[in-house]
Amino acid sequence: MPPQPCLNITSTPTPDPHFTHVHGKFYLTFTANDRIPLWEAPNLLDFWEKPKIGPVWRPPPNTPHSSRLWAPELHALQGRWYIYYAAADPAQGNRSHRMYVLGGPPASEDPHDASRWEFLGPIQGMDQRQWAIDGTVFELDGELYFVYSGWPMRPQREWNDFREDLQLLYILRLSDPTTAASEPVEICRPHQPWEHLGHIGICEGPQWLEAPDGSWRGLVYSCAASWTKHYKMATLEYLGGNPLDPASWKKSTEPLLQDSDDGQGPFGPGHGCFLNFGGETVALFHATDSDTDGNQGRKCRLQRVEWSDQGPHMGEVLGSSTRDIDMFSKLLVHYDCIHALKVLLTIA
Repeated sequence: MPPQPCLNITSTPTPDPHFTHVHGKFYLTFTANDRIPLWEAPNLLDFWEKPKIGPVWRPPPNTPHSSRLWAPELHALQGRWYIYYAAADPAQGNRSHRMYVLGGPPASEDPHDASRWEFLGPIQGMDQRQWAIDGTVFELDGELYFVYSGWPMRPQREWNDFREDLQLLYILRLSDPTTAASEPVEICRPHQPWEHLGHIGICEGPQWLEAPDGSWRGLVYSCAASWTKHYKMATLEYLGGNPLDPASWKKSTEPLLQDSDDGQGPFGPGHGCFLNFGGETVALFHATDSDTDGNQGRKCRLQRVEWSDQGPHMGEVLGSSTRDIDMFSKLLVHYDCIHALKVLLTIA
């Protein structure tokens, strides 16, 4: 069976895309470095050329959180909109990245109103000595959890502030959307060869994924190097029990999605998010058109997620990309999902 095709969603770079579907609209935010952008459109196809565009937050200049704003995520939690993102001090650079939170309007209202957003600071109670990026929030069995990518702890139980070649995934429990209620626990480190690029080992970009029938729950994370064609996604299955116990998580033995070796592209799929709709699941992630684009040409793509008793499947490698929804549907003729995908892409 040939690899599944992917559908091009954005025409300009939108690295680390994160989508939310609410109030009959799709909202997209992504890494823009100097601001938190928020785009909206009535359907996913409209993000190509006619989304409503506008930032909802620009940090005050020359503050410890005014540079390299990465991987924002929009979440409706406990009746209010929140955006979680990483930011750095321009005087310190990457080593100063920490996680921050914005508070927005009530979740019943449109989040695309910049006047309603306020800076809430870092997550209260989260250890600010640790380098941290790519935070995400999810609810599991009635509790809120925060998962992020961080540099490791030294044997002396001090955080590394210089180890840029090793990133692990950590989880902590939240008592509310802005307050940590536990210490962070390591649940994933790069020990597979495909999680490495030379001496660099990276696990980042965690995203919650759940089968429509609840038969599989867990995290999809990105690994290897985001600035290369070797970027890819893998899974961390939640086995049940205490999410703060590393034994509750099981890493996949192979990547969920990576670029094909046919040299045709797209390249370097990673840092995706997931939408369940009409019994179907789709992944929205970034990938480049050229294997030499680095981190400058990462555009959003869509691909279907299939489910089996073993969990999610995406064909292991990226297939050809297209913008033509009818062609995309024809390429999917051997999958029973055309109607659901057309509804998802054109919903008003």
